Amino acid sequence: MADHSPLPEIPPSSGQLERGELGAWAVRPFFIPGETDFETLAHPLRMHAGTKDISFDPTSQTFSGRRLPPDAITSAFQDVLNRFSLAAREWLVTTFPEYARGLTPDRVTWRGTEEATRRLRHTARNDLLHIDNFPTRPTQGRRILRLFVNLDPADPQVWATSDRFSSLLERFREKQPVPMRSDAEWLAVGARWLRLLKSGWRGRSEYDAMMLRLHHFLKNDHAFQTRATRKIWMFPPGSAWLVFTDSLSYAWLRGRYTLEHSFFVSPEALREPDESPLAQLCRLESPSLLPMAG
Repeated sequence: MADHSPLPEIPPSSGQLERGELGAWAVRPFFIPGETDFETLAHPLRMHAGTKDISFDPTSQTFSGRRLPPDAITSAFQDVLNRFSLAAREWLVTTFPEYARGLTPDRVTWRGTEEATRRLRHTARNDLLHIDNFPTRPTQGRRILRLFVNLDPADPQVWATSDRFSSLLERFREKQPVPMRSDAEWLAVGARWLRLLKSGWRGRSEYDAMMLRLHHFLKNDHAFQTRATRKIWMFPPGSAWLVFTDSLSYAWLRGRYTLEHSFFVSPEALREPDESPLAQLCRLESPSLLPMAG
């Protein structure tokens, strides 16, 4: 039997989150689907073999999922994800009002399959320590904030967390050295990034390419995967947790029946912008990393 002892509540400040701490709530602090809604989410049509997850874009009201059956999407299913998205956004801007002006909702994802037994290509595995970067949804330097809720009626979600971004970058640089840039130079680069962000440009950037390279590097680094210091988290049924997954390495070891909502947070809304991966990379001299990709 799994140990379902209460998860200590960790009410973080925005600054703590931005520095790579994880916030957890033993009892979810906002709406999550009830028993009837859970039956809608966990319908066998949505659990068919091969589907990693089902993602919903609340802005466009569209779905995506690997080999998703045509009849897997119903109005009731869409309604549950919409209500979850609205409740999650309202809670976030109430709890962290500084993010309200720079918070962009990304995907709501329903994960109905057991993480520990899925067969995925190496760089897609969630049970390996990694940081997040979305290959099909560039951030252009915005931060990735993710909110998770365990809807499993009986079992916990099990995570491991490890090094933060500064340590990960140092590890990466040992094999792929990047020389330093002067304060005046990296500030100029940062200003150029902010102008591009404010202009609404949404193509893929060299920043995103760099972050994806770091993501793959960590998953392929055998020494890191086997020797890194880890903290194990047990998230019981009904709990919620919140983390900037672009700055804290983590591995999802086991669990299913999870609702997750990703958000982008723009640099100007951050409480501690110097802690962001973008700011840390802007302090490095590398023309191949920072200019926008064509």
